[in-house]
Amino acid sequence: MEIIAGLLSSLEVIFSSIWWFLKTFWWLVLPLVLWLPFINLYLFGIRFIYLSKLKWSMLNVRIPKEILKTPKAMEQVFAAAHNTYSFRFNLLDIYWQGKVELWTSFEIVGSGGGVYFYIRTPSDFKDMISSAIYAQYPDAEIQEVDDYIEQFPAILPNDDWDIFGTDLILAREDAYPIRTYPIFESPEPEEKVDTMSALIEALSQLQGEEAIWVQLVMRPTGARTSKWLDKARALRDKLIGRKPPAKMGLLGQAGMWLRNFILAIFREPTWEDLDKPKEEQPAQLKLTRSEQDIIRAIDSKLSKEAFEGLIRFVYIARPKSFNRGSVASIFSTFRQFNDINLNSIKPNLATMTIARGLLRWLFREARLYFKKRLIYNQYRLRLIPKKKSVFNIEELATLYHFPTTGVEAPLLSRIESKKGGPPMTLPVE
Repeated sequence: MEIIAGLLSSLEVIFSSIWWFLKTFWWLVLPLVLWLPFINLYLFGIRFIYLSKLKWSMLNVRIPKEILKTPKAMEQVFAAAHNTYSFRFNLLDIYWQGKVELWTSFEIVGSGGGVYFYIRTPSDFKDMISSAIYAQYPDAEIQEVDDYIEQFPAILPNDDWDIFGTDLILAREDAYPIRTYPIFESPEPEEKVDTMSALIEALSQLQGEEAIWVQLVMRPTGARTSKWLDKARALRDKLIGRKPPAKMGLLGQAGMWLRNFILAIFREPTWEDLDKPKEEQPAQLKLTRSEQDIIRAIDSKLSKEAFEGLIRFVYIARPKSFNRGSVASIFSTFRQFNDINLNSIKPNLATMTIARGLLRWLFREARLYFKKRLIYNQYRLRLIPKKKSVFNIEELATLYHFPTTGVEAPLLSRIESKKGGPPMTLPVE
């Protein structure tokens, strides 16, 4: 009992001291406690104002009947889209004007009536995006249209419509790439595989009022606004066994200077260059062939411009005609990009419209309804959440490009004939 009484007495003294400090110095403690919530609320407000003033354009891209170009052409379109990168805003832009890195959404829409390509971008960038597409696909047609999402209610699900949706992200670190289009190419025409064919075919199988919307919401990134490059290089160096250069602190530098000062009368000063890596055995002699392939794949991803974002899709149908098979077909189309040794695309289970967890039975219907509302709203607003991935332009061109002539889905919207100029012999006044 004496021990317990002593502990209680000690706790009383501690809490009394804390209470006295808070009563005396509340004017100092309160601003420190409220500073972080205040700055976050302030940034949210000014960014909301900045984004609410932006104008967006929805571009419908009608592709020509004959496309012989590989996804390399679309890679150049993504490279041009990367020109919107800010290379980091200054403090005035961030904390006064509320500027953020702007994004573009590359979308594919399938319904019982056809398959269509859309690009939603800030209106200031629409001419640049259109020019980049025309440069690679001169026979394409681009029109600014109303947003197709307006054909459905602003709030789903409801009594008339049900939905399924999820975000798709990389399964491993951003440094590891997925399988990209060069792997699917072949010098033999009959052996070439268009990575868009599976998705286009799945969208072409939709019946009646079924609809599937797929979007790649991406914003450019780089070394000045993201740490992904540093993390990727660190991972590569770790895989090849390269140790990072040691950093000497102020005490170490002072000690080295003092030592050289004392010994200067006996010998010349020596200065250690810790930033210079030591000579090591070539990594290629230590790694297996598959490990070398992984290193080369990481280096290849690092060598090209990159975007951060995610893939998102929603499936919308009448409750009576809701077909889980249509959802499964979309998941299966992304499995072709998976590589066991590198990376794969997986659903973000936190956003998937399913009940999960040990207590998934608790308030199941209410939780499902909330998740469906959330994913549908995020699709409509084209939002990029905190959990996202980094794709370089080669990966994006693999995931989203205009299909070649070999893709013969009957509902794919194409231009049936080329536009031509007037004949040279046409008489003029």
